[in-house]
Amino acid sequence: MTQTLPNSATEPFSTRRAAASGVRTAMAAPFDPASMADMPLARLLHYWFEEVWSRGNLGAVSEIMHRNTLISGSVSALAEPESDYSEVVAALRNLVGPIKVTFTHVMETDEWVSVRLVVATSNPRDGEPFEITGQVMARVEDGRIAELHSNMDYFRMFEMLGQLPPEALAICLTGERLR
Repeated sequence: MTQTLPNSATEPFSTRRAAASGVRTAMAAPFDPASMADMPLARLLHYWFEEVWSRGNLGAVSEIMHRNTLISGSVSALAEPESDYSEVVAALRNLVGPIKVTFTHVMETDEWVSVRLVVATSNPRDGEPFEITGQVMARVEDGRIAELHSNMDYFRMFEMLGQLPPEALAICLTGERLR
């Protein structure tokens, strides 16, 4: 005998929870900043990328980050709490053309926000456009970023800029050295 479950039991938990709480669980990709009305931390992170990374407003770094923000990530970790994160931003912005950051996925809790993002830019030498992806998690305290953890596809970025050979990651996975 086959038992038929009621619809509510066969729907995904997140759908049932959203229906019960009135919270949206799905979002369109690319993420629409206008839909962040009920996501204040996502708005802050979006502002961070727009002001600091896209517009190059390095003064916004001290506005958005705590002075002793904990930073981790491949390149971001170069900015120790004692150093100026603006220098890391300026160094990376000098390597590429104009930057446009799009969120594809966003999750937020009371004090944490996590985004998957796509960075569209270009090689300034030949104007060739390219994209890299990344993920960022931030803890917000008193309206400012207190922790920032990022993982970006810098291998691809350096390949597209001609600083690493094409397929560098695949070469490294074979155990060969880059020359």
